[in-house]
Amino acid sequence: MARHTRNATLTPWIVTALATTLTGVAGCTPDAASAHETHTPAPGAAGIGDTLHPGLGNGGYTVRHTALALRFAEDLTTYTATTTLHGRATRSLSRFNLDLTGTTVRSVTVDGRKATWTRSGQELRVTPPAPVPSGRGFSVEVTVRAPVAGPEAAGKLGTAAIGMVRAKGVIQTINQPSGAHRIAAFADHPAQKAPTTITIAAPTRVNTIANGELTATRREGAYTVRRFESRQKLAPELIQIGVGPFTVVKRPGPDGIKLRYALPTGQVNDLMPQIDAVVPKALRFLTQRLGPFPLRTYGIYASPLGGELETQSLTLLGTEELTEEGMRANGSDTVVAHEISHEYFGNSVSPRRWSDLWLNEGHAVYYQSLWDQAKGGSDLADGMKRRYQDSAAQLRKQGPVADPRRGAFTPEDMAPYGWGAYQGGAVVLYALRQKVGEATFRRIERAWVAEHRDGTAGTADFIRLASRVAGRDLGPFLRSWLYAEKLPAMPGHPDWRTS
Repeated sequence: MARHTRNATLTPWIVTALATTLTGVAGCTPDAASAHETHTPAPGAAGIGDTLHPGLGNGGYTVRHTALALRFAEDLTTYTATTTLHGRATRSLSRFNLDLTGTTVRSVTVDGRKATWTRSGQELRVTPPAPVPSGRGFSVEVTVRAPVAGPEAAGKLGTAAIGMVRAKGVIQTINQPSGAHRIAAFADHPAQKAPTTITIAAPTRVNTIANGELTATRREGAYTVRRFESRQKLAPELIQIGVGPFTVVKRPGPDGIKLRYALPTGQVNDLMPQIDAVVPKALRFLTQRLGPFPLRTYGIYASPLGGELETQSLTLLGTEELTEEGMRANGSDTVVAHEISHEYFGNSVSPRRWSDLWLNEGHAVYYQSLWDQAKGGSDLADGMKRRYQDSAAQLRKQGPVADPRRGAFTPEDMAPYGWGAYQGGAVVLYALRQKVGEATFRRIERAWVAEHRDGTAGTADFIRLASRVAGRDLGPFLRSWLYAEKLPAMPGHPDWRTS
């Protein structure tokens, strides 16, 4: 504490921030209750209280580890999935929920014993054979069977969280913000992320890949089974499952990072020159500014279906973007920088609530723009000026950067993936840099990713940390940018005007 104060005296704004933090910890879940209530068996809440996605996540327990085992049919059109979630009860649970939709439930057990269950909307309500006492660890295993969404769903890429999709001979996942529970049972919210094991059994004629590191491979008749371990916590929305005729290429990366790329076998020689030219440089660019990379393994899953998604440790990109022509015509190297930025912002430091998405996307847009400037592309200030000029009209439609309106998004389940989270978030960060100066801004950024590494954090946490690092109360300044539908004057640019 003393290292953040002068003469061991707390300034009033720090006292307020600490009080807010302690209050937030005490009431961080909808199940927060007195000691008596905590030990009286009762159902866990159906969600964790997210205002934009109230049904996502589940109250009454924390998640300590998640295991997902998938087995695909020979024709890859259907699969069975078993989720094993290891949790710890935060209150005595007579019943608890998981998120699940679009699948057929085959079995549910709690601590190895058959449990009863019901379904309502996206909620799977599980009643264990006996209540789970507060503080007790437990495991719940749910097996489901489901079809893999076909080509018709592939046409919705980028406009909906569709879960798992198959077309053009490959399978991939699109889970943001709420697609994971369309694949299997999860506590489907970033605030309940956990280390994750993914095991995939598929016909040997195809290859498979997933987040994390490949730790085991075995043959089972005509099938090959591979196990992938994500030792860092993995949010369900960041899960990637790849199945298809691809080859995995491995490379040593900077600072000991292990690189691996899953590429269509017939395109390896066409795609690798661009990948080798961009990925290591982008990693060095970001680590120089933000500090050590948060993962030991990083790579790309190149899919002919297309899509751009920061699935943790295994970025999803379309094959067309990685060709020489695609790189030149589309500036896809900036997309690569954007997605790698997410390994810090969004993947390692995940949003506490979905309204905090600007901390993911705003940062990724900011560092994408910084990368573009560094390689001789557009000037950072020019790009931010254009975004600033567009801000008023955009924010009136969707709401403030850190307080978007769910009803402003179509479909609503894609809230808050809009202008405010991406462009608006980047403008806020640029304004902060203009306010505190480049050197202080860099210290804020490095402290953010270091102190919240492999965790979750929100807008209030960022304001507190920025204020502490800068040595002054930045709350009024940042809140005026984050919660307004008309942005304030840009520091250093008095001539800029909003629309």
